[in-house]
Amino acid sequence: MNRSHELLSEQRSNETNGSVGGRRDVWTWQGTGAACGLLGGILAALTGSLMLAAAWLTGHQDGGLSLYGIGSGLLLSMIPLLILGAHCLDLSDRRETRPQRHNQDRPHAVANGHGHTRARFAGASALLLLLCGFFATTQAQQTIFNVPSSDVLFRGNLYSELDVTFKPNDGAGNSVGRFSSFVPRVVAGVGRGVEIGLNVTGNIQPGADSTTLVPAIKWKAYDGGDNGWAIVVGDNVFIPVRNKSYDVGNYFYAQVSKTFKTKTRLTAGGYHFSRNVVAPNAQRAGGQFGFEQPVTDKFGVAADWYTGKHAAGYFTPGINFKPHPKVTGYFGYSIGNSGASNGNHFVYTAVGVNFN
Repeated sequence: MNRSHELLSEQRSNETNGSVGGRRDVWTWQGTGAACGLLGGILAALTGSLMLAAAWLTGHQDGGLSLYGIGSGLLLSMIPLLILGAHCLDLSDRRETRPQRHNQDRPHAVANGHGHTRARFAGASALLLLLCGFFATTQAQQTIFNVPSSDVLFRGNLYSELDVTFKPNDGAGNSVGRFSSFVPRVVAGVGRGVEIGLNVTGNIQPGADSTTLVPAIKWKAYDGGDNGWAIVVGDNVFIPVRNKSYDVGNYFYAQVSKTFKTKTRLTAGGYHFSRNVVAPNAQRAGGQFGFEQPVTDKFGVAADWYTGKHAAGYFTPGINFKPHPKVTGYFGYSIGNSGASNGNHFVYTAVGVNFN
């Protein structure tokens, strides 16, 4: 009887030690992946932005192994790195919250193992917070940068934003020269997952403005709540009112998004622009994609992309921050799908205000 009891105790001890060791091993690669992915993504975005700015100042905007080429590559690498980090954090969170069998039979070593795991995870989180400082983020913006987000204002809520894009230099042979553009917009929630808005585009300097009124509507057709899935459809109508090259145009889109436990949100969908809206005498259709990753409660990184070679065909990575509970700032860098090595890239900035 005593021998049987000893064998049973030894077996339980071996299972416990193996489980604890396994959990530590699992956390080790998950924690390492999360830290490397998130830190690498942030550093890639910052370094890439600095290199692109240096390329501007020095006039070296050729592709290949130039400041511009390497900087663009670093910005592009930001998305897969952050996705990797977010996925590893998600796996770690699932492992921590997964019910364990025979918890009542485990000795104090198991509890201590959990304590060490949480302490290490907290240390990695603290490092990320220190890197990000006091900057801010929000999920309340109605576009990521250019691609519509899956957010919809609640009924009675009002949001206003001013987008400013510009390029300060004007090199010889550049497909896009020096310019600045201002796009104000206002958005209101009307209830039942619907918001409406009005954009005013075409205010570009230098040259004659081609002012265009763009009423818009967005409907969240499906909100999965805790499962993180959402389906959004929307439509923008383009009504040129000054120096117009067409009478009326349209942009329709449908997209699906998934928000993970780490608050990472991925968006993918399709679009259609009617004739002349983004390409002379031609319609355009393709894919639109978005990535959003809050890093702290006050800072986040994001990117969006329209496929195709046309006036909307750009990849824009950047950051968003919140200096005040009702004010959100955005800073990004738009890189053209075509002609990027010939100057088709510029700065994107915006400030948004929630009035509720």
